[in-house]
Amino acid sequence: MTKADKRNFKLYAKRVQGDESLKFIQLFDILDKMKNLDDGKIVEKLDGIPKGQYSNLKRHLYSQILISLRLISISRMKSIEIREHLDSAQVLYSKGLFLQSLRILQRAKNMSEKEELDLLTLEIIEFQKIIESRHITNSGPLKNDALTKAAFDTIKKVNNSIALSNLRVNLHSYYIRNSHIKSEKEKNEVISYLKERLPQISEEILGFPERVYLYQCYVWHYYILLDFKRCYDYAVKWVNVFEDQNELKFLDTDLYMRGYHYMLTASFNLKDIGNLQRHLEELQHFRKSNYSKFNENSKIFSFMYVHWARFNVHFLTGSFDEGVSIIPRTLRRINLYKDRIAPHRLMLFYYKIAWMYLGAGKPDKAVTYISKIINNDLEDFREDIQSYSRLLFLMLHYDMDNMELLPYLVRTVDSFFRKTKIQNKLQSRTLQFFKKVTSVPIVQRSKLMADFKSDLIEIYQDPFELRAFLYLDILSWATARLDKKRKMQGMLSLPN
Repeated sequence: MTKADKRNFKLYAKRVQGDESLKFIQLFDILDKMKNLDDGKIVEKLDGIPKGQYSNLKRHLYSQILISLRLISISRMKSIEIREHLDSAQVLYSKGLFLQSLRILQRAKNMSEKEELDLLTLEIIEFQKIIESRHITNSGPLKNDALTKAAFDTIKKVNNSIALSNLRVNLHSYYIRNSHIKSEKEKNEVISYLKERLPQISEEILGFPERVYLYQCYVWHYYILLDFKRCYDYAVKWVNVFEDQNELKFLDTDLYMRGYHYMLTASFNLKDIGNLQRHLEELQHFRKSNYSKFNENSKIFSFMYVHWARFNVHFLTGSFDEGVSIIPRTLRRINLYKDRIAPHRLMLFYYKIAWMYLGAGKPDKAVTYISKIINNDLEDFREDIQSYSRLLFLMLHYDMDNMELLPYLVRTVDSFFRKTKIQNKLQSRTLQFFKKVTSVPIVQRSKLMADFKSDLIEIYQDPFELRAFLYLDILSWATARLDKKRKMQGMLSLPN
């Protein structure tokens, strides 16, 4: 809870005075002052509370905190306000005041339609139909016809939204299981998958949520296909849905910023530094202008999307020293939010930090962050990042001239690849290079590195290896080593 949330809770608690309230306020004050929660110490500090009542008191405090937070959120979240109207209408109807109930339902319906909350709209319409069918309301047959038409139209919108959101989730699940396409066969399978499941609907007649879901489906579809140009185009469409109606940005701020994240990601993958910097400036401006309105989720998402994009700008421009200077600020934010950031997102941060240090010629610093990925207990999370992290680990130890340790590390990486069975050409060839480099004399390393660079350029001609080079820009590393440079020049413009 924020300081404002705590202050509002104390004010709320004072309005519900009573013996029980004094007890849960006492528990709240104890918890608020403790850094590390210890149930035994908490019970000791609770005056006059038997140990057997502690669990019930915790549940009561939790429910009161939720009520307080809900009251605070009503003015900021239209869906809560609409549900409150719906609850009030149900209470009035139970008292026999059906006309008053209908008036509140109509108010709620108007708000729900404006916010395009179709499921809530449908629930309100169904309640209106129940009242109209059971009581004489003097509304007339035209009202009933309008209600049935509204219900039918809303059902169509809900069905479209559900079908598209299902497809969006399924495409995301496909990516989690399989990552990007790796062959012509997989490419055809993904194209057929979307074609068979995409609802036959006209884009022009879709409402706000349906259009966003549709564009999300296409973003994921083309992202999986490594078609980052079309992925970018649909991410732009996604964001423009919000731009066309400015108030929608605050209806679902996280979804709006997520659209920006994919514009930024696609721009980076296309090596389009102009669009990457332009969209980053736009997102930073939105974040700065509206940060006070953000809930905790929005603050965390905005941090991730903005900081990832900042790192990507430095990667493309080769400004690694400048990028290193922003790492402490990123780490402070990570420390603030680490309990609420998913493990695979923390991995991505650590990977980018390690790459930044490598590019700046500081492999010893990079090892610290790559070790956080390699030594975690989440082997089934983001095996792609874990695989490239292990190769990056070899690159770092090569740069630190740990040639005695390298053979052992190569064996552990080889064992990991055999276990995961997700090796591509880039990974296989990189592992082969490190196996060889540990067994040749120092004078032959330059020749081996030159041959390795030639192999990498050849591998890049395979369109299904594109993503591998975006994860592991090892060609830039090999080029810098051949030029006897510790620092890298940024992502190379690889041959077409």
